[in-house]
Amino acid sequence: MPLIANQRLSLWQRGALVFLLLGFIVFGGIVEMRSAFMDRRHCDLDVYLRGAWAVRTGNDLYNITDDNNWHYNYPPLLAIALVPLADPPAGENQAGMLPYALSVALWYLFSLACLAVAVHWLASALEKRFQFTSDLTRWWAFRLFPVLACLVPVGHTLMRGQVNMLVLLLFCGMLAGMLKGQGMRAGLCLAGAICIKLIPAFLLIYPLWRRDWRCLCGCALGSLIGLVLVPVAVFGPGKTLVLFQQYTEVLIRPALGTGTDASRAHELTNVVATDSQSLQAMLHNTLNRDLATRPRQPATWVLAVNYLLGGVLTLLTLWPARRKNANIVLALGALILVMLFISPVCHLHYYVFALPLVMGFLAQDFQRHNRVGRGIILLLSLNMITWIVPNLPGLELWREIGLATYGAFLIWLVAVVRLWNGTSSRGWRLDPHIWPRSTQFALVNEGRWRAGSVSDRRKAVVSPVAQAPDSPAIQ
Repeated sequence: MPLIANQRLSLWQRGALVFLLLGFIVFGGIVEMRSAFMDRRHCDLDVYLRGAWAVRTGNDLYNITDDNNWHYNYPPLLAIALVPLADPPAGENQAGMLPYALSVALWYLFSLACLAVAVHWLASALEKRFQFTSDLTRWWAFRLFPVLACLVPVGHTLMRGQVNMLVLLLFCGMLAGMLKGQGMRAGLCLAGAICIKLIPAFLLIYPLWRRDWRCLCGCALGSLIGLVLVPVAVFGPGKTLVLFQQYTEVLIRPALGTGTDASRAHELTNVVATDSQSLQAMLHNTLNRDLATRPRQPATWVLAVNYLLGGVLTLLTLWPARRKNANIVLALGALILVMLFISPVCHLHYYVFALPLVMGFLAQDFQRHNRVGRGIILLLSLNMITWIVPNLPGLELWREIGLATYGAFLIWLVAVVRLWNGTSSRGWRLDPHIWPRSTQFALVNEGRWRAGSVSDRRKAVVSPVAQAPDSPAIQ
């Protein structure tokens, strides 16, 4: 654990923490009101809970709809996990079911817990990796600043009752595992994200590129459990196969433009059905400004350009990440954004997944300058504006042309430039990214390493086996 030199916060800092906590409590009341006590349910949570009811009662998982006539559009595992919160349709037997309002409150608290654990998990791994000497103020700043920088998509996710916070927790667990050299755990976390939303399967390209076989084995094991063994245990082999065939026909193929099923067209797969911020939606909406005459699906060449741009962005991110000393958090954080750019559907609240990349920027700035740099503050401020404007009434045009994605692209660009410039410290270069193989030389100040003599540097680099924190030699 990093040293905490100052164990007291100032009065205004403690007041700010209390104010933030009260803000989340008040916001929770608003979410509860919108979700459970208005003319209709203004959230997505009922989609999951109605799917859970289908699992609990043996109904068709992919044909059941919630009170807004929206379908369940995820692999079966999430619905299975939420069976205790199952929400029956009107007129069905309510015996043994939790009140929907209580389920909303429990899900909100669970989402906040996922957010807190995700940030702390990754922050702790970065602090241990860089051996920061930190006072209590910076300890809190390292955890709260990223949340505040991504407050717009965080609030949007909480308001809609989305599952993003759980996926964010798994992304942060994956990054923390890679930072500590725990490839199997990192792979299991990635598998968990894939079992909830299939889109994170794109991130498998990173361990493949880096030939991280332990991570790939962990992901294969987790996917086998979450996508095969658990559904088979609940539904049986035959019904599990039918469910995945149905899932492919109603969602995956239409989303990729190769299917004919239109059951999700009005809610998801049509480009004009959502506020998608993906590259293909941006191109389509920009070229077809009139909503009344805008085609329901993008042209074939637009899809081709989308995939071409996605390939270029992926290569630009992966190429500097091929080095053993590449900054994992910047590389994977940038790849997560590329994943969102090229996804068939990218809602505004998906940009909560930019949070790990923000934490990577902070870790670099804390190591190099012992503070958050003005450049990063300016970058994140501009990005927050691009996330706020599309949500304002009367400014729907900016949402249609993908202003939020332009802001996220700017963050991606800064991360890739840092990767290409190799801005990691000299200690990081000599010390490969996997923690158990690392030396225990304190990377408190990059300048201290550069200022020391050559002999001092050689003395600092001791045996990795002897100094690895989990080595049996020092237990």
